[in-house]
Amino acid sequence: MLKGQSNILTKRPYKNVVISIICVIIFLSLPSICQGHNHAHDENPSFKYSREANEHNTHDHNHHSHEHYHSDTREDSIRNLPSYLKTSSEVWLNAIGATLLISAAPFFILFLVPLDTTAEKKPLLKVLLAFASGGLLGDAFLHLIPHALMPHNHSEDNHMHSHTHSHGGDDHTHDMSVGMWVLAGIIAFLSVEKLVRLLKGGHTHSHSASTEKVKDKKNKTPPKDTEIKIAGYLNLAADFTHNFTDGLAIGASYLAGNSFGVLTTITILLHEVPHEIGDFAILIQSGCSRKKAMLLQLITAVGALAGTSLALIGGGSAGAATWVLPFTAGGFIYIATVSVIPELLEGSTKLSQSLKEISALLCGVYMMVLIAKFE
Repeated sequence: MLKGQSNILTKRPYKNVVISIICVIIFLSLPSICQGHNHAHDENPSFKYSREANEHNTHDHNHHSHEHYHSDTREDSIRNLPSYLKTSSEVWLNAIGATLLISAAPFFILFLVPLDTTAEKKPLLKVLLAFASGGLLGDAFLHLIPHALMPHNHSEDNHMHSHTHSHGGDDHTHDMSVGMWVLAGIIAFLSVEKLVRLLKGGHTHSHSASTEKVKDKKNKTPPKDTEIKIAGYLNLAADFTHNFTDGLAIGASYLAGNSFGVLTTITILLHEVPHEIGDFAILIQSGCSRKKAMLLQLITAVGALAGTSLALIGGGSAGAATWVLPFTAGGFIYIATVSVIPELLEGSTKLSQSLKEISALLCGVYMMVLIAKFE
């Protein structure tokens, strides 16, 4: 009887994870159903963080369907009024409400992920850590960095040259600045981790023979736990800045109109679900309990609220996004390659477990490919 129950318990976590991944894939397929409108895919994605881009996209959408939306004329007239005559309270309510929805929805999905720090769940935890690393790398290279590149093209009057690459000095300087901000993010996260370790007693990171010594001696366990928690809090810092950029996009989109705001909210929501699952796995690996990990995930929502508020106050300016996006990408790259992937290399691993981890990593990247395709 007890043996049968233990078999059920060992199989149920993987079943719940499969159900969760299927639900995420279904959510990601929703934008393909709603592709009847014009997304203007020939425009640079980084421009979406500005109010001007959102107004332009909303104008294109209404131009192709003006006979079906007679109420848009009143909305356009309100939009053309001075800022002090606009219904700012309604815009704030919709934008803040959408931000809270995006922050709370993944929180409830985390209840379906059966993770803890016990030895029985360690293989499942490694699979989700691989998924997290794929999501972080995919988010950095397919979402954040492309959105930060070449925002100057959309400040020109002629949008026919949105995909041309001028060889002037300004273009090269800006392209280099994006790469420099990515490197700045990597160096900043490295510096923070070095500083914390110095303050904690200079514990060094190793995944080879010293790891076995840590396992053999109980008095070495606390430094290992301290080291892992550093990675968890670094991930929280990166997640905070990432949510800040999402807040900028939400605030700017609702300044352009409710229709475009809803589309942006759905896109970011689909992006956040797999991302939050990966962050949850990293926090569990960092030594947090389920309750603490979920609470810390909610705290990072403050970054999204701050970004939304800044976008609404500043009128949807994209100035902050030009450096926050690549800086956050650098943080994601550092966390994935230095903190998460080395955890997958620890200990002896069976071939089947290795295949699961590699498949989960590719699945995390593919999630970001789908999201980048529909943005």
